[in-house]
Amino acid sequence: MIRKPAVSGIFYQDNSLGLRNQIEQIFSHNQGPGVIPAVPEHNLTKSYGLILPHAGYIYSGPVAAWGMQEAAKKGIPETVIIIGPSHTGMGMPVSVWDKGSWETPFGEVQVDEELAFEFLKNYDYANSNYNAHLGEHSIEVHLPLLQFTLGNSFKILPISMMDQRKQTAEEIAGVFSKIKDMKKCIFIASTDLNHYETENITQKKDKEVIDAILNTNIERMYSVITEKNISMCGFGPVASLLKAKLGNPLLLKHLTSGQVSGDLSHVVGYSSFLID
Repeated sequence: MIRKPAVSGIFYQDNSLGLRNQIEQIFSHNQGPGVIPAVPEHNLTKSYGLILPHAGYIYSGPVAAWGMQEAAKKGIPETVIIIGPSHTGMGMPVSVWDKGSWETPFGEVQVDEELAFEFLKNYDYANSNYNAHLGEHSIEVHLPLLQFTLGNSFKILPISMMDQRKQTAEEIAGVFSKIKDMKKCIFIASTDLNHYETENITQKKDKEVIDAILNTNIERMYSVITEKNISMCGFGPVASLLKAKLGNPLLLKHLTSGQVSGDLSHVVGYSSFLID
């Protein structure tokens, strides 16, 4: 059971050499960390979380690189649990890819079948489902960055969250709280912030969400998204991490696509957080 790339050659380069050069440029970008990390030689000692964007590398890559820089400092995890929103509308409300591997231009990453079993055993609402993942980019785009930064020894647990209600996020958080002590894991919530409005409007709307995240206030995050009509796509995955008791959120970087492209009329907001 090998999950083939869906957005290779679209969101990121489709060959290993070109992809490596592209990621090096992301780290060296004037909005990125400015340093290309070496693959760590030590293992992760404590589970933690990251909130990362999932757009094309040319736009959100420098923001995601700030999170990868933290990952390089902390060491190689046993498993990376990536929970992302569903853009395709396929699959079940909470869909787990529970076996096999995911392929990228850098090679295959094995799925952690043990943790997949534990997640499904502890959460009846979740299902083993592959259709949710086949055309979805919100999880896939993180894998080459993780492989570049951490090598290929870690495993993954991909979770697609179509049902992003607060209750669902809190239930997932309860399972995450158990899993985080079973293995040394990175938990990644995949999301972009406000979509396709002007730079000024997006900056204001993004600040509302960022403030709620920094205060670990998911009730405020859900209410402000509704009140201000903020088109954040992965609020459920973010809420699940904030409730999982992984630590305190720290904003690493915020940027809009307009600050990269120069087009300030229709921008998307991106942010990178460490939860530790």
